[in-house]
Amino acid sequence: MSSAQHTQSELLRAARRHFAERGYQGASLARISSESGVSKQALLHHFKTKDQLYRAVLDQLNQELVQLLFVAMEETEQAELQIERVFVALSGFFLKQRSAAALLIGVLIDGPGQAAVADDLRPPVQDFLEPLAALIQATERWRDAGFAAALSIAMELLGVVCLLPAARCNLSYRFGKDPVDQGAGLAPAHTRDLVRSVVRR
Repeated sequence: MSSAQHTQSELLRAARRHFAERGYQGASLARISSESGVSKQALLHHFKTKDQLYRAVLDQLNQELVQLLFVAMEETEQAELQIERVFVALSGFFLKQRSAAALLIGVLIDGPGQAAVADDLRPPVQDFLEPLAALIQATERWRDAGFAAALSIAMELLGVVCLLPAARCNLSYRFGKDPVDQGAGLAPAHTRDLVRSVVRR
């Protein structure tokens, strides 16, 4: 990896955490560059604007989610099993990559963040959300329900797998680390049970 690639990777890592923790508006280029060990001018050499940096972070998230989606779908053709595998994999991924969970929630609800990417031809994480909703539509239970119902189910299940990882620090502060860690350990099994109840007749 070249020095420029290493710097860009460090900037993306720091930016991801800052956008996840503070949202688009609260993230500071000065803090991101400082944490990465470069000047703000160096950051702006790699990413010309805050919007461009935010897009790069979301592109990285989209690639990770799409890869996870298709890997989880590979071992079976039955849509119900694919959905189950996808959400169990997402649960594990978000528990390990807590910033990913907060970023996904943010990209779906953060108004200033939405404004920053409003001119994009393809909205962030669309490459993940569309096939996810299509997969739900492929199940026997939701086949005739239409896209709106499938999208609603996708959002509900994403909320389930995103909220605990995104709120883990806050929950640990309120209830202590041990019960939250124990809950996180149970999350994949709970996710599997919930997905089965939602997608199977």
